[in-house]
Amino acid sequence: MSVEPVDASGHLRHVVSAAGVGDPYYPSDGNPGYDVKSYAVRLSYFPAAQTIRAKTTVRAVTTKKLRTFHLDLDRLRVDSIKVNGRRATWSRSGRHGHELVVTTARRLDARSPLVSVVTYHGKPGAEPDGSVPSGWFDARTRGGGFIAGEPHSCTFWYPCNDHPIDKARFALTATVPRPFSVVSVGRQLSTIAKMRNGKPVRTFRWRLGERTATYLTTVYIDRLAFERSRLADGTAVISAYGPKPGSATRFEAKLPEILRVLSRRWGRYPAPQAGGIFVSGEVPFSLETFTRPVYSQGAGVQTIAHENGHQWWGDNVSVRRWRDICLNECLASYSQWLWDEHNGKDLDRRYHRQVRRNGPSVFELPLYDMGAGHEFDSAVYYKGKWFVHALRHKIGGQHFFAAMRQIQAARAGGNMSMLQLRDVLQAKTGTDLTSFWGDWVLNTGRPSDANLFPGGL
Repeated sequence: MSVEPVDASGHLRHVVSAAGVGDPYYPSDGNPGYDVKSYAVRLSYFPAAQTIRAKTTVRAVTTKKLRTFHLDLDRLRVDSIKVNGRRATWSRSGRHGHELVVTTARRLDARSPLVSVVTYHGKPGAEPDGSVPSGWFDARTRGGGFIAGEPHSCTFWYPCNDHPIDKARFALTATVPRPFSVVSVGRQLSTIAKMRNGKPVRTFRWRLGERTATYLTTVYIDRLAFERSRLADGTAVISAYGPKPGSATRFEAKLPEILRVLSRRWGRYPAPQAGGIFVSGEVPFSLETFTRPVYSQGAGVQTIAHENGHQWWGDNVSVRRWRDICLNECLASYSQWLWDEHNGKDLDRRYHRQVRRNGPSVFELPLYDMGAGHEFDSAVYYKGKWFVHALRHKIGGQHFFAAMRQIQAARAGGNMSMLQLRDVLQAKTGTDLTSFWGDWVLNTGRPSDANLFPGGL
């Protein structure tokens, strides 16, 4: 994201899956007891009221014996739920009833298929999420809109296991009246035109075969213009623009070059597709949705570099807990510096100038365990760049980037904590990072000279 200024022992007869995967920042987020493999969302959209009628199939495997389990779904009205083809009962709990507590017709053993089909309807909502809102945003086009948010977004439009630790494949089938179109993440399949109640509609289909975190999915419904091309290696590029995109097409033309620059540093581009979603509507941030980031109006080349840096850090390799957000934001912010370096900027000189001018205030900001609601405060965007640049010099540029490329390959599709990043870098490079991590990550205040200006920086 880039923010705009402004006891399953086996002996129990009926086992309940409690809410929450154990993230201390958001204790009710996610749900233990099962591992989601895929989401298939089918919806019809009605622009006059901005409502949906939807059916989502959640395919999972149980990790322990279950009779009751939870899904995250905020405010939308549930019509029915079936689990493995049998009718299930449900109740609501948590804030705004966002926890959907499902009781199956019979107990499920560990390692059993868990296929939940939830039908529901209503108007997708939104709520403050720390320093920025999440959920549904209106487009400038009357009746249009889009979903975006971090750490939450899926729960506003489909039932999900809402934490990055449980990644899954994703598919969207969305039917909208003309002249609206739909863009999402992944590969676009064929569009089907038909009549609904005597009026022309189109069904757009998008499919992502790779596992991703739920907040990295999206839907944008508007009068869209599409641009299609391919990268040099054949990767398909689809970018979608809302009405009056301004300079967005000119900025997005830089995407192939940006991806070449970042690939040389972080490794092979990890997503199966590329592109961007340039929305026409008021949203105070851009977001690294997988394969195709969402961009706020006015987003420029720096934002495109940042959000595509996330395709490696945040999307391909994701946080283990939300206190680890520096893994996402520090490295995506440094991707902006890598783009600048490619364009002739002296990063060492910039580093010294910024540290001299802004160090006393910025050094007091935490990069780790900053508290719920503060993940996207300025520290990870500003101090985060300094941290990565100093780390690059501490290890040595060649060894640093080689290790980071190895991490991308070894951890693809997985999760990582900031402490795990330290340990893996130490193991791969032979550099003791104990005091460096202590100065920069685990504590606040000015780092020692040895860690502020390492390796001849």
